[in-house]
Amino acid sequence: MLLDGHQIPLIGVAALGVVVAYVAGMFGIGGGFLMTPLLVVLFRIPLSIAIGTGLCQMIGTSLVAYLRHRTVRQGEVRFDVLMLPGSVMGVGLGARTLAVLSHAGSMTIAGHALPWVNVIVETSYAVLLGIVAFNYWRQGKSPVDILQQLRPGPLSRVRVGPFVTLPAVNLAHISAPLIAYIGLGLGFLSSLLGIGGGVALNPILIYGFGFPIKQAVGTGILVLFVTAIVGTVTHSYEGNVDLRLASVMLVGATISAQLGALASRRISGSALGRIHALVILGAIAAVLWDLVSRVR
Repeated sequence: MLLDGHQIPLIGVAALGVVVAYVAGMFGIGGGFLMTPLLVVLFRIPLSIAIGTGLCQMIGTSLVAYLRHRTVRQGEVRFDVLMLPGSVMGVGLGARTLAVLSHAGSMTIAGHALPWVNVIVETSYAVLLGIVAFNYWRQGKSPVDILQQLRPGPLSRVRVGPFVTLPAVNLAHISAPLIAYIGLGLGFLSSLLGIGGGVALNPILIYGFGFPIKQAVGTGILVLFVTAIVGTVTHSYEGNVDLRLASVMLVGATISAQLGALASRRISGSALGRIHALVILGAIAAVLWDLVSRVR
């Protein structure tokens, strides 16, 4: 397939879709944090198209992962419902911000022009994912399976009403406005960086609210599904969605997402956290490699 003046190997794109979907199902995330940088690094797809197309592909993987996690009773649906309105608003803000950055020109490093959109977006990627990976790895090293036995976190003590009870994770008097604002921020990140938002949401649920990790990975997937739809529509108006790529990536991805969701039940919480950290570090390496290769 020809895209942006060079040939894209469809078999390689399909294989990438299978691997990322498995990861998405295992960790309850959209997989965009891994899909977007790998599309850029492995196949030299323009960043804006990688972001829009990655969101499109996440529609299928997040829906399958959500249904599988609901079957095994992992996740708190009330949290999803409260995040939805803010998430939809955040997607629009993120897409407009990306459009502005895409027309912001370039900076020069060592005689090489580096687009501002790549500098800002990929640096934001590396910083965000680095913080997330550090927390997962630090907690995963505990000899006690702390990720399964967390107490209510600091965000569960925010007293801004009205309040909601989350029976699936045994939490009461949780601030509903706080959840809505979290949805707004995640929607913005999803649309700006091409991530599903789950990679940022899971640490908030685990360390901020005190969700057990297996409940955290099942929470937020419904929001990922809705924001992926809204983000795809929004980015399509900017010409950032390639349906051919998205369709190829979905080949086999719907099955591997289910397998990933089932695998999460057979792995301890601490091990799941450390595996997640390693995968995130791989995504950071891909982002940094792309930045370095552009200034060589």
